[in-house]
Amino acid sequence: MIRRVTSWIINSSLGRKPITDWPLAWVYAPSMNAVEFATRNTVASLVALAIAFWMELGEPQWAAMTVWITAQGSRGESLSKGRWRLVGTAMGMIAAVSLLAAFPQAPWLFFPALALWAGLCAGLATVVHNFRSYAFVLAAYTCAIIAMGASSQPDHVFQVAMARGTYICLGVICEMVAGVVFSASLAVKARAFMRTRLIQAISSATAAVYDILREEPPPESDIRAVFSQTLTLNDQIEFTAVEVGHNERAIQCAYATIGILSRIMSRALGLRTRLASVPNRSAVSQDVLIRAAEFLEAMPQRLNDLENVHAARRQLEDLLHLCVQRVQQTLQEEHIEEEEQIAVNDRIALQGVRLLLNEYRDLLTYFAADPTEKLRPEAYRLRHMINWRVAFHNGTRSTVAILLASLIWEVTAWPNGAAFVSFIAVVCGRFATFENTVLVSNKFFYGACAAALASIIPVFLMLPVAPSFGALALAITMPMFVGGLAARNPSTALPAASFSTFFPALLGLDNQGRLNELQWFNSTMALLFGLGAGVIVFKCVLPFDERRVCWIMRDRALNGLRRISRLATKALDENRWIGRNTQSMERLIRYAGTNITPLMDTYLHGTLAVMTIGRNLMHLRQMQNDPGLPSEAAQIIREMFSRIAHHGVTTKRREAEIYRTLEALRVMEHEWPDMEQRLLLTDAIGSLMIVTTELEGNAAFLDTKKFAAGIMSSNAVASGTPS
Repeated sequence: MIRRVTSWIINSSLGRKPITDWPLAWVYAPSMNAVEFATRNTVASLVALAIAFWMELGEPQWAAMTVWITAQGSRGESLSKGRWRLVGTAMGMIAAVSLLAAFPQAPWLFFPALALWAGLCAGLATVVHNFRSYAFVLAAYTCAIIAMGASSQPDHVFQVAMARGTYICLGVICEMVAGVVFSASLAVKARAFMRTRLIQAISSATAAVYDILREEPPPESDIRAVFSQTLTLNDQIEFTAVEVGHNERAIQCAYATIGILSRIMSRALGLRTRLASVPNRSAVSQDVLIRAAEFLEAMPQRLNDLENVHAARRQLEDLLHLCVQRVQQTLQEEHIEEEEQIAVNDRIALQGVRLLLNEYRDLLTYFAADPTEKLRPEAYRLRHMINWRVAFHNGTRSTVAILLASLIWEVTAWPNGAAFVSFIAVVCGRFATFENTVLVSNKFFYGACAAALASIIPVFLMLPVAPSFGALALAITMPMFVGGLAARNPSTALPAASFSTFFPALLGLDNQGRLNELQWFNSTMALLFGLGAGVIVFKCVLPFDERRVCWIMRDRALNGLRRISRLATKALDENRWIGRNTQSMERLIRYAGTNITPLMDTYLHGTLAVMTIGRNLMHLRQMQNDPGLPSEAAQIIREMFSRIAHHGVTTKRREAEIYRTLEALRVMEHEWPDMEQRLLLTDAIGSLMIVTTELEGNAAFLDTKKFAAGIMSSNAVASGTPS
């Protein structure tokens, strides 16, 4: 029989796949990392639970819950989350004591105050980043849990708050100690991990740039993926910094490397447009394009060794020198009239390659992080932009949810209503900063359902027979271990987080007694109703609307272009401009996942175009103040900016102004005698050609009427009506 089953598996479709791709492979074929994570945190949670029982704490399950809540994939993440969890818990404790002290017998003053506090925390959680955001989220629902738990006995709120703080501190300490025991050479591993991730990001970006140099541009989804990867890596380096030190030179240079990588992708988009604008070129530029592509193809393999990095930097300098030589050659070959336009096209292409290679020179410089070189990493670091509109929506949603839950409790007088309000606060705060809140809150709800089912065996079968800590440990070890394995599997990570959090809570642990069946039922229903109501709130109160978000973000992008065009307004910094547009795209991509609709695709394509247009307009703004540029050309560029200052660059009249400027510079470049100044004129012409090409190719995004028509069509599709 066993032989037949084995033969069937080998000959079936499963047999042709690696075992790690089989269904539920994360259970029977987990990675060593997953096993280590599950073992470490299962042991830590049992130790925290044992200490809580030994200290005779009233609700010892909170210590075990805290271990799983704090546990993360890397030590830096765990340390950062543990630290900010302590901060958030302290804020929630203070807020809960203050609210009950201010409104001890006035529920309809207390509930609005609690709702406003939760809304304020949810809004601030959207403004800040990483686990600082988690601290505000925790402050919101810790306040709700403590205040609701002490609402029937306000005089005991301080004792409830201190007990909650004790559980949290105990759980965080146990998780940190377990992490130290299981981890060795923490700083060395963190640096190696950071360098590996940097090389992976550089390799992904360079593969896309290589295709552009070969004039076989990759799909835009690949380019957007690189931008997303840079943002994710920029966030993760903060956790590496926790392990090795924020001020270490390697960390600062890593931040700069990521910022330069985003600049390279932005520059590559400009080069793609530049090459498409000048298709008629000679071997003079084609040879440089081929050599640059060959250099980039081999570069990622040279990043593992510092000597090879220095060798790559020397080769890059030779390439840049060759670029300059070929540009000079194009200036000398214009004596033949029919070849003059080809020479200009060669110069435009070569200057685009030179700009790109200059970015790569900065990239390799900061990647090497040579201590003997004077570097300015802060100048290249990506900056996160604050979205106040999203913060307001998240705050409003949490406030409304708490008020509605409180009203339900008051109207129904449900004995478990306080827990119901607390769980709604948990789910609204927990997912306030996510984009696709409905999807993630659904998965969180499913994890809680799994925890409820898993708690049946220990509560109903094992603990009544042997009510001792040994029996408890035996009953809960395997479910917690499996939950730890699921947490390291990407497709089950979010439900697993909910399972690991709520499984200990549903056991109803106590030093003085055991949870009976009716109590289990009431507390489980309060949990599931609370989490389910949170899902409904996300669906009904200011839900994420892709059409509205696309429209708002498009307006922000075009307002940025208008700001760049105004003479009286200080232009945006390049890093902020790239980061702002990249974050807008990332928000929509996170919401959509793999389901990119035609409207989203139009928006994402248009945002890449706006990013490219804006960066080239910034370049022209800098050029108009260059003393090497002919004063006549500088005046022409100033007049162009002056004419488009009040109307932006997206209307037909303003496009005509840019075309006129382009033609005037072409004529001047053709007739100008000074070679160095002609090169600057060619540089300006190249930037204007990129701007005009992107304006022509993105009318569906830039033209308000066409974009509005796209949204109307999307609305019709969503509602099922004919457009």
